[in-house]
Amino acid sequence: MQNLENVPLNIIIEYIKYRWNAKGRHGIHSPFIYNLVTNVLKLPFDGPSKSILTSLFSDLKKDKRIIRTNDLGAGSKKLNNDRTVSEIFKVSASRGKYGKLLYQLSKHYNVKNILELGTSLGVGTIQLQLGNPNTKITTIEACFETHKIATENFVKFGFTQIKSINTEFGEYLNDPGNTKFDLVFIDGNHNGASLLDYLTRLKPITHEQTLFVLDDIRWSNSMLKAWNSIIEDDRFNVTLDLFRVGIAINRKQQQKEHFQLKL
Repeated sequence: MQNLENVPLNIIIEYIKYRWNAKGRHGIHSPFIYNLVTNVLKLPFDGPSKSILTSLFSDLKKDKRIIRTNDLGAGSKKLNNDRTVSEIFKVSASRGKYGKLLYQLSKHYNVKNILELGTSLGVGTIQLQLGNPNTKITTIEACFETHKIATENFVKFGFTQIKSINTEFGEYLNDPGNTKFDLVFIDGNHNGASLLDYLTRLKPITHEQTLFVLDDIRWSNSMLKAWNSIIEDDRFNVTLDLFRVGIAINRKQQQKEHFQLKL
């Protein structure tokens, strides 16, 4: 019998449900969330950042190098293991509004230390760095070939301060050091049980105001089940559903609330 945990969801039905419940700024009574909707999600890219991203995106769209990816998690629904760089970029969430969200969060909240689990081509990493040039980013990628391309992009566009590590997420979390991260972006593995395990293991290196940004919360039944568990988890007083991406924050000073927001 097929394991239903990792069966893709009916995304159309999920999107209809999300749009029915999602709110704009009207009807939101939490000052923190109102500020996020009114100010954070309205931040535009500045000129230099837009120029860098235009050049980066153009390069990746034209890159026909074939690399062998090593997906240690659920893998891609659309691509084989042998992929061109342009194919990987085409399905990347970090090239659209969700990538811009990373820039906005990094810029508005002036985060000092960021951890990214799942570098891929480095597109999201660069947008996080553009949001706050002074932030220190540690990014983890298990696939050697993908990590190599990301590192090339960091060097090409002058982001040599990014600490890029080629290892499995679990291996890194076995000995992550003592840095307390202000934002953690998890974009890899895509297995609900693994996601919950990472959040538990991240506790020693995060704090009450850490922003946990979780990609592909509707990737499968497993991921949606994990996301619903996070919504109910007492460790997170604030959870935000942006359809593809979820955000969870401890914020003990705030009443426990869940929001579905239009992005």
